[in-house]
Amino acid sequence: MSGRGDCMAGRNPNLIPSAKRDAAGSLGRRGQDRPYLAIPTPSGGRDKRSVSDTGLWRCLSAVSSYTPLAMSAPPSTVRRLFPASRNYIRDLWARREFAWYLAMGNLKARNATTTLGLMWWVLNPLLLGAVYWLVFGLLFDRGQVDNEFDFLPFLLSGIFAFFFTQQSMTAGVNSITSNAKLLANISFPRLALPLSALLESFVGFVTSIGVYFLIVGPVNGIWPGVQTLWLFPTILLHLIFNFGLATLVARIAVPFRDLNNLVPYFTRLWLYLSPILYPPSFLEGQPAWVHFTMGLNPLNPFLALYRHAMVGMPVDLGGALLGASAWAVAIAVVGGFWFVKYEGRMARYV
Repeated sequence: MSGRGDCMAGRNPNLIPSAKRDAAGSLGRRGQDRPYLAIPTPSGGRDKRSVSDTGLWRCLSAVSSYTPLAMSAPPSTVRRLFPASRNYIRDLWARREFAWYLAMGNLKARNATTTLGLMWWVLNPLLLGAVYWLVFGLLFDRGQVDNEFDFLPFLLSGIFAFFFTQQSMTAGVNSITSNAKLLANISFPRLALPLSALLESFVGFVTSIGVYFLIVGPVNGIWPGVQTLWLFPTILLHLIFNFGLATLVARIAVPFRDLNNLVPYFTRLWLYLSPILYPPSFLEGQPAWVHFTMGLNPLNPFLALYRHAMVGMPVDLGGALLGASAWAVAIAVVGGFWFVKYEGRMARYV
């Protein structure tokens, strides 16, 4: 990282030390005024490159093991994405432990000052579900859904799934702006930051599934069975979908900081427009444009798969899997590509 800092210093001659330094990767002096980099070579010598000659992106490439995809090649070759994408994925995989420990550190620190600590990651969606069950289940006397399935497991299965998406977006929108010092001082694939935010939300979601069965098992007699195995492909597709959402909001939040205040309102509206508090049959008798608009909700196939795996509700598995796969791949590709293409310029905004 000293090399990166020296590269940045090479842009301002006033920041360059007057005395020559012999450490590898540090700035030296050639002649009187020309700053250069002393870079180790495989033969044991040093390749002295002028900072002013090579330019900033070449300087960063020489002293760092990672260069952002958008800066790794001249503009004429940026369109050749496949080789560069493989290198990016390899660099991201090499830093998987960094993303994991960052996620676990944030998970512990977020509720470190509270008495219940990490339990709040389960209590938050659970209490939210309790409020909606009190209002819609008791006050409106909605004991069953479609006169067949209990309202409590129907509600909790949707609330827990939606809370996973909501937390992924909330953590993703702050993943870049809250780690400005990391971006300024450490060279690594920036995609690791929204990925760590996603892992943080994922741990809480997996824990909430166990709590779900501990509640609806004794109360409603719903225990894990053969249909519960559908949770594995459902969670995988949901994870990919949330990854795309996290990268999208993280990308937009860098130049547009107000998104942090808008996301809670957007997710609350999304909650009411999704079949979580009410079944899809609730829309029977509504105009055609209402059915068409509600059908565009990307959460519909995911909720249908969760209800089948966790409640036992019938669903068109082929159509739901196809719809969930299409949304997951589309959002992940668009969000990931847009984020990586822009990540080389993020430092100037944070």
